Amino acid sequence: MLRNHILKISGLLVLTAVMVPAFSQDAKPDYSKQIFSLAKPVQPPTIEIDVTDAPEVKPWAEEVRKLAAEWFVNIAQILDTDNYKPPKTVTLTFKKGIDPPAYADGKGITIKVEWIKAHPEDFGIVIHEMTHIIQSYNRTPRDTGWLVEGIADYVRWWRYEPETPRPHIDKEKGSYRDAYRTTAAFLAWAVGKYDRQLVRKLDGGLRHGNYTADIWEKSTGKKLDDLWAEFIAQYKF
Repeated sequence: MLRNHILKISGLLVLTAVMVPAFSQDAKPDYSKQIFSLAKPVQPPTIEIDVTDAPEVKPWAEEVRKLAAEWFVNIAQILDTDNYKPPKTVTLTFKKGIDPPAYADGKGITIKVEWIKAHPEDFGIVIHEMTHIIQSYNRTPRDTGWLVEGIADYVRWWRYEPETPRPHIDKEKGSYRDAYRTTAAFLAWAVGKYDRQLVRKLDGGLRHGNYTADIWEKSTGKKLDDLWAEFIAQYKF
């Protein structure tokens, strides 16, 4: 699905470059915020699986291994990874009795066996965790965990699973700092309305250790709190 999407995006980039002179031979308008640009492709790592703790899930593990290998490049292109060096190997380890459904660390992704047995359709969980592998921020500014998780869920729910129903957000108590799907919904709205490169810019700020809320204002012309208020007023529940 994303491959076709990328091809369409590439076509849009070419079409835009051709059409600009038709408006004016002299003016040079900035269309960058209207274009969903992609980072350069990266060399994907070797994806390995470890089902020592649960050999019975090997068929599922083999399928998700192929998915992870295919989508690693796609995810990297959505983020700010032009100077990113991917790991040589990412291991998907299947363990029983862990608390979260899955988590990522420096060595790979650990997936809860009981979770995938109960939710065998949930391949998207690996997309979220693979995003964390690619994020791998070394100098993440303090108090930005909500955005890190929001970007990972944005990649999953708006790029890998875009047809999934949108989350309910409490208009009174909800916040862009709620992380995960709430922050992802906020990101997707801001990307669509203001700047299609916003997620790449935010990821770049986190990646290089210079993230501030000013990135939002420079991209949208509005302060973060005001942007959230506009989103909540327009969000369809």
